[in-house]
Amino acid sequence: MGFGEKLKSAIDKIKNSMHVDKDLIKEVIKDIQRALISSDVNVQLVLKISKEIETEAFEKIPEGLSRKEHLVKTCYDVILKYIGGREQKKLPENPETILLCGLFGSGKTTTTAKLAKFYKKRGFKVGVIAADVYRPAAYEQLEQLSKQVDCIFYGEKENKVAGEVVKNGLSILKKKGANLIIVDSAGRSALDQELTKELKEIHLQLNPKFSFLVLSADIGQAAKDQAENFNQAVGVNGVIITKLDGSAKGGGALTACYITNSPIYFIGTGEKVDDLEIFDANRYLSRILGFGDLEGLLEKVKELQETEDLQDVNPDDILKGDFSFYLFKKQISAAKKLGPFNKIIGMLGIGGNISKDQMNLGQEKMKKYKVMLDSFTKKELYFEPQEINKSRIKRISNGSGTKEEEVKELVSHVKKMKKMFKQFSSKGGGSAGMMKKMFGGKMPDMSKFNDMDPKQMEDMAKQFKLK
Repeated sequence: MGFGEKLKSAIDKIKNSMHVDKDLIKEVIKDIQRALISSDVNVQLVLKISKEIETEAFEKIPEGLSRKEHLVKTCYDVILKYIGGREQKKLPENPETILLCGLFGSGKTTTTAKLAKFYKKRGFKVGVIAADVYRPAAYEQLEQLSKQVDCIFYGEKENKVAGEVVKNGLSILKKKGANLIIVDSAGRSALDQELTKELKEIHLQLNPKFSFLVLSADIGQAAKDQAENFNQAVGVNGVIITKLDGSAKGGGALTACYITNSPIYFIGTGEKVDDLEIFDANRYLSRILGFGDLEGLLEKVKELQETEDLQDVNPDDILKGDFSFYLFKKQISAAKKLGPFNKIIGMLGIGGNISKDQMNLGQEKMKKYKVMLDSFTKKELYFEPQEINKSRIKRISNGSGTKEEEVKELVSHVKKMKKMFKQFSSKGGGSAGMMKKMFGGKMPDMSKFNDMDPKQMEDMAKQFKLK
């Protein structure tokens, strides 16, 4: 069980309780302590967080909140404070030159490609330099990733002097019109004199506008020492945390960066080149606790709509309970861009209402479902599941080269999903209820989120349905 799942379990204990009393508060605090300690958060900080929650939980309940809501909000606010706070670090708009540094295994090379893709989407002509001259296949890996994200690659396979590679690369890439250059530097098992010297030589040639320390989430509170050591050696402007999607120690890395005042700009949430997010502690915590991240989902959909013919893939359809064969087909088509279905459901804040069997459909099964759905007529894609009768199942099976039992499984899956969304929508729970109450039942546009002040965000938090 990861950091988010353990915290969510503690918060769910409050939401599912009949009464909120001192015993429950102490029990929840112990659960939060276990979640933080297992995530490698500093023990002294765990005690500090626990004390703050306990103190604030017994304060006067704000008008308009129930005791249960007050306790959830207290836990949320205190944890949020120590993983980064509500204030988001302003993103570098025109970074020009970026140096990525870090130890072995932190994911610098993949992050180089992710950053290139991120800024390329924002109109930059990106060039990358392979300055990791020691790790076997580092050159080939970055070259291959550069082709994948369609950015300009430069490297010198036989040259083992990183400073020279960077100097030559800058000249070549600028001639090719690159207005953003990202350098992937070498790592070591520890920050030694040799690595420090090499990074200083690269720094001298590049004169980076931003130097990012790339940290793997699984190092936990050791992030504190790395952040301090790299900053003293070459100076860093901020941090990128990778592997945050699967690490049980993510909380340790996040809190360690907070303690050292090392601002986190980006987080890696997967292995694909699109799996890089601007770090927003509020949105991150909301998502891992099951409250959803509608803004994040809207950004993904908006990005898709600007580049693909997917204008009719609208989260509002799901939230209204209008889950159809057509919508499922479009979701499968968009899955490579939007990400796995369980990520989308998590962003809607309703992951806890769906079984793992419903969410974790294998890639092969998704492909097979897509083939079956291609055999549906245009009208059938909008049919109710019960309207797909035996004769239609047989025709779809023959047309898609699948078994009738597999078609029945598809129909059953869509039926269950449709029923679940309707039930959830009618109860007004989670993000769906929040959306309906705040926006009159319509999916908000991005400007409403951007213009929202902290007070409105707090009001939004109150709308979460608590059992």
